[in-house]
Amino acid sequence: MNFNEFVSEVKDNIKLFLPEEYENVEVSTMECQQLNRAYTGLMVRKEGEMLTPTINLNQLYEAYKAQPGVTMETVCRKIADIVIEAPIQVDLKAIFNYEDVKDKLFIRVSSAEANKEVLENAPHQLKEDLAITYHVAVDKDENGLSSMFIKNDLLEQYGISAEQLHEDAMKSSPRVMVPEVSSIGALIDEMYQKNILMLTPDEREMLLETLQESSEMPTFFVVTNTERVDGAGVIFYPEFMDNMGELLGNDFFILPSSIHEMLILPDDGQVDAEMLRDMVKEVNATQVAPAERLTNDVYHFDTKDHVFEKADRFTERQKEKEAQAAKTEKAGKEQPDQKPKTKKHDMEL
Repeated sequence: MNFNEFVSEVKDNIKLFLPEEYENVEVSTMECQQLNRAYTGLMVRKEGEMLTPTINLNQLYEAYKAQPGVTMETVCRKIADIVIEAPIQVDLKAIFNYEDVKDKLFIRVSSAEANKEVLENAPHQLKEDLAITYHVAVDKDENGLSSMFIKNDLLEQYGISAEQLHEDAMKSSPRVMVPEVSSIGALIDEMYQKNILMLTPDEREMLLETLQESSEMPTFFVVTNTERVDGAGVIFYPEFMDNMGELLGNDFFILPSSIHEMLILPDDGQVDAEMLRDMVKEVNATQVAPAERLTNDVYHFDTKDHVFEKADRFTERQKEKEAQAAKTEKAGKEQPDQKPKTKKHDMEL
C-alpha cells in the first residue's frame, strides 16, 4: 500500500472506529507546514469545534510500514484513541488577545534554510543561519506542552510589531521554558542512576564504559530547558551567553546538537573548529532525525566583543585583528622620534 492509498483508507474508514457521538464529524486532510517538517494532516472535527488535533499521517504511515504485522484496523483504532482522548480545550478569546498571551510566549530555534518557506509567513529573527520564532504555550501538564506557532496573520490580529513580539518573548521565555545547563557527564550519570535497575549486566557494563569515556572527553556542557524539548533556543535568552562566558572564564564554541539542545565547549585555544564541524556533520547524519536537526555549522561566542557568530567568521575576525595590530605596531616603529625643539634666548646680565 502506498501513502496515497493509506490516506484514503484512513479517511474513508475512521468513523467506523469512533463512538456514536462522532457519526456526523467532518473528516478532512490538509498539507501542513510546520517548523522542521511538512506532512499530511488528518482532522476530525465535530460540529461547532473551532480547534481540533491535526494527526500526522506521514508518521503513522512510516510506523505502519516498519511493522508488517500491523493492520489498518490497528492504525484506525490508534487514530480514534487520539481523537477521543486529546480534545483541545482552548479559550479562543484569550488566544487572540495579546495581553492574555504575552506572558506565555517562548522562543524556538530552527534552521533558516530548512524552514525557508515557513518563515516567509512568520515573524522571526536570524542569528547567522538560525531562526528564532515565537510561540504561545497553550497548555502545559505532565503529558507535555501544547503550543501555537505565531504566524503573520496572528501577529496582525495582535496589532503589535515584530520587534515588540521579540522583546516580550525574550522576557517570558525563561519563565515558560526554564533554562537548564549541565555537563554531558552529569547527564550520562543521571541516565545511569535512573536506569541501572532496568539494565542487563552487559548494558550496565557498556554504560559504565561510556561514563569512563565521558570523563576523559573535553568538558562539554548541554544547554536546554527543564522539559528537554525544543530547548536549543535557550542559548539566545537575554544575557545567557555573557553569563556563560563569565562562568567559564573563556570564549566558547556552540555546537547545534539538535532543536532540543546546544552543546558548549570552552575555547582554550587548542580546539580545531573544523574538527568540531566534522563531528556535528557526522552526528547529524547518523544520530539525529531529520526533523530535529539544526545545522551542520559550529558557532562561537566572543566574550570580549560580545559577538555570536559562525566559528569560521570568528577565526577570520581574529586574523584581521592580528593583521591590524601588526600593522599598527610596524607603523609605530617606523615613525621617527620627534624631539621638541627649544629656542635659545640671549640673556643679559
